[in-house]
Amino acid sequence: MRGSLSTRNITLLVAIAVALLFFWGLGSVPFLSVNEARRAVTVREMREAGSWLLPYMNGDLYLSKPPFFYWAGLVSTAVLGSLSEWSVRLPSALAAALCCFGTYLYGVRQAGRQVGLFAVVFLAANGAFSLFARRSEIEMLLTLLCFGALLAAWQFIFLQGRALWSRLSYVLLGCALLTKGPVCLLWVTAPILTYALIYRDARAKAYLCDGWGWLIALVLGSSWYVAVSVSQGWGIWASIISEDIVKKIDGQGAEAWYAYLLYLAGDFFPFWLIVFVQPRKFWAMIRARREAGMLLCCSLLPLLVFSLFTEKHGKYLLPVYPSMALLLAMHWSALLDELKGRWRKVLAVVPYVMLAGFVVFYMFVEARVLSHRVGGLEQVATLADGQPGQKAYTLGEPDIRLVYYMGRPVAPLTVAQLQSESRPAGLLFLQEPLAAELQNLASCQVGEINPYLKPHRSALLVRMGGDCR
Repeated sequence: MRGSLSTRNITLLVAIAVALLFFWGLGSVPFLSVNEARRAVTVREMREAGSWLLPYMNGDLYLSKPPFFYWAGLVSTAVLGSLSEWSVRLPSALAAALCCFGTYLYGVRQAGRQVGLFAVVFLAANGAFSLFARRSEIEMLLTLLCFGALLAAWQFIFLQGRALWSRLSYVLLGCALLTKGPVCLLWVTAPILTYALIYRDARAKAYLCDGWGWLIALVLGSSWYVAVSVSQGWGIWASIISEDIVKKIDGQGAEAWYAYLLYLAGDFFPFWLIVFVQPRKFWAMIRARREAGMLLCCSLLPLLVFSLFTEKHGKYLLPVYPSMALLLAMHWSALLDELKGRWRKVLAVVPYVMLAGFVVFYMFVEARVLSHRVGGLEQVATLADGQPGQKAYTLGEPDIRLVYYMGRPVAPLTVAQLQSESRPAGLLFLQEPLAAELQNLASCQVGEINPYLKPHRSALLVRMGGDCR
C-alpha cells in the first residue's frame, strides 16, 4: 500500500510540476522570436478582419502556413476576451499538456506506471519540448495532432480496436495537414508503413488501406487549400511551393548530416545516455515487442528523412519526441528494476531533479535572463499606445516583433523617402545610431527605447508630419 501511495503521490507531484512548467507566467514574457510574432500578428489581423479563411501578416496575404494554429489562437483569444501573449501561447501549452497525458497513458498501458512517469518527465524536462510548450509557434500543436494520430492508430493496430480508432487517427491526420501541410505524413503514415513492411502486420496494413479514413483526412486536409484556390486562383501556390518545400529540400548552405543528432543529444540530455548502458538489452526489448518496434520506426524514420533536407531546425523533429521519450523510459525503467545501491538511487532521482530544474528556470530565471529583450518590446508597446490612430513606419523592412508591439501594420521606408518633402505623416521607428542625414528627426522623438532586443542597442520612436519635417 505504501508503494502504491508513494507512486500516486509522485504522479501528483509530476502533474503539478508539468502544469507549472507549461503554464506559469505564460504571458509574462513578450514574444521573443520572429516566428512567435508572426503567429501573433496573423491571429490579430485575422481577428480584426473577421476572416477565418485568409491569413494576413502586416497587411499582406500570408499563405506560407495552413491556418489550424491561427484558428486555435482565434478560439483562445475569443474565450479569454483579448489578444495577448497568454492567449496566443495557450494552444501550445494545452497541446504540450495533452501530449504528456497521452504519453503517460500509453506508457502505463504498455509497461506500467513507472514507465509512464519516466516518459512524461523525459518529455517535459526536454529543452525543445518545454520551450515550444511556452511559445506561440506551430510545432507543439502539430506534435499533439501527429502523436494523437499515432496513439489512435496504435489502439487500432495493437489492441484490436474498432474501425472508429482508425477513423479518429485519420481525423487527426487531416487536422495535422491543416497545421503544417503534407509533411506531416512523414511523422505518421511513413513510420506506420515502414512498420507494416518490416513486421508484415495485417492490422497495420488494414489501417493503411482504410479508404474511408483516407477520404476523411484528404477532405479535411485539402479543404482550406481548395477554398483559398477558389478565392485567389490556383496559381497562388507556386511561390509557396518553391520557398517552403523545394528550397528546404535542395537549397544552399546545408548543415552537416548529423546536425539533428546534436539537437537530440542536447534536448534529451542526460536521458539518452541510458542507451549505452546494456545496449543489447535495449535492442532485445525492441526485437521482442512490436510496440517498441513501432516506436523505433516513429523515431528513426523522420530523423533519417529530415537529415537529407538542406534546411535543418531542431523543431522539425518535435513530433517524434513522445515516441523517443517512451523508448528511453522503457529501457530506463528496466535497468532501474535490476540495479541496487547508489546507481539505483541515481536513476530514480535524476529525472525528477531535471524536471524541477526546468520548472525553476521558467518560473524565476527566464524573464531575468532575457530582460534586455523584454523591456525594449514593452517600451515600444507603451509608446505606441500613447499615439493612437497614427500610421507606423520603419527604415527598411520591419521586424515582425515591432509590428506586433506597435499594434498596427508597419510600412517600410527608404532613406530617400525620409529625406523627401512628401514623406508621410505618422510614427517612425529608427534604430540608433541614426545616419547623419537623418539626425534632424531626433528632435521630433516620441521616446527612446533602451535597450532594444540586445544589450547596448537602442532605438527611437519619431513623429513625422506637422511641425516635425
